[in-house]
Amino acid sequence: MKKINKLLVLFFILPFFFAGFTNAQKKTHNPLNLVFDDQIYKINFDVNQNIITKVAQHYLIFGNQKILLDLNKNMPQENDLMKIETTFTEEVSPEYLRDFFNEISGIASDKKNIVEINVNKDEKIIFKGNPKSVYDIDFAKFYHLVNQAFLKEVKYVRIPAKKKFSTVIIHDKALQKRGISEIIAIGESNFLGSSWARKRNITVASNLYNGLILPKGKVFSFNEILKDVSPERGFAKELVIKGNKTEKEHGGGVCQVSTTVFRAAFLGGLKIEKRRSHSYAVPYYKPHGLDATIYLDVQDFKFRNDTDGDILIQTIVQDSDMKFIFYGTSDNREVEIEGPFISGYKYAPEPIVEKTDQLPVGERYMTSYAHDGFHARWRRKVTKENSEPDEYILDSSYQAWPARILEGVSSEDLAKAN
Repeated sequence: MKKINKLLVLFFILPFFFAGFTNAQKKTHNPLNLVFDDQIYKINFDVNQNIITKVAQHYLIFGNQKILLDLNKNMPQENDLMKIETTFTEEVSPEYLRDFFNEISGIASDKKNIVEINVNKDEKIIFKGNPKSVYDIDFAKFYHLVNQAFLKEVKYVRIPAKKKFSTVIIHDKALQKRGISEIIAIGESNFLGSSWARKRNITVASNLYNGLILPKGKVFSFNEILKDVSPERGFAKELVIKGNKTEKEHGGGVCQVSTTVFRAAFLGGLKIEKRRSHSYAVPYYKPHGLDATIYLDVQDFKFRNDTDGDILIQTIVQDSDMKFIFYGTSDNREVEIEGPFISGYKYAPEPIVEKTDQLPVGERYMTSYAHDGFHARWRRKVTKENSEPDEYILDSSYQAWPARILEGVSSEDLAKAN
């Protein structure tokens, strides 16, 4: 009877043992980050397993030699002197990668997209069409870079792709005379997850810049156009960074707008006159290091129009996406951008808990989330015709930021604590 019990135990345990062993042997893969000039796209191989394929490799074993066979040629027959060994390796599937390539926003080509610009009888600039930027890169080159990065198990690979913009038709002759003929830069950001108040402030603020013309040689000042964020102008209260806290004020979230216009200026190779990063790494502003904070009468964002013509600005807010489009005259400047280079990483400190009698006793409410600290650096090189390259280093230092939590206590306990 004891022998039967032991056999029953083994019968039930062994399958779980071997199942655990099989899972332990299953290979996992690091996600691969595809780094473009202004965006990072992540491929998670463990989630998208169809993107990995098994590839057979055949080797000719001749004595002590092992020779890789060309699959395009006929297989030799095995004999007593020669043996054929087949192994299977993992590679990226070209078919599935092509689907991924086509689905990435901003990469899929749209040659039919045209933007038309005119001026109505009230002298208001009218935009028709949705301006787009596409990455110009050969798929074979793209596949080679991704597959090699996968085989070498690296986490980041830079994709050397140039941007192309939508075709522009300018109907107004006065705009044509000012040198407005084509798209010279597009800045983009995403604010998915924002509150209704933040979305409202972003929309109200962005409308102030739509149709603005910046003359050649002049400096753009974000705050001069923003002027004020009063409720009379449609702004709502939302969180802003003040010192080492976040508090609700009118206009919270407008930095999404200043960040987006900054990206257009930075990516377009325009001269940055004044810019500062946020105190901590705000999740809405990824990739980190390409943000620009503003606060009226305290901190402004400025850039100079150093092109050969005036710049016309268009703003678009659609769902949770925002764009700043610059129209002007291209001087064929080459803009090379590298980053972000992350250093000095620090984990967020322990949460700060504050007592309040404005919540039920024992209830907690998080007023601000924790953020890790680090330093982000971007390098930009702008080369104009018959000029020496102009190199610009963009540094951003983000503090390690603790979460702040309100905890409900009785009025008596709050009085004692104070």
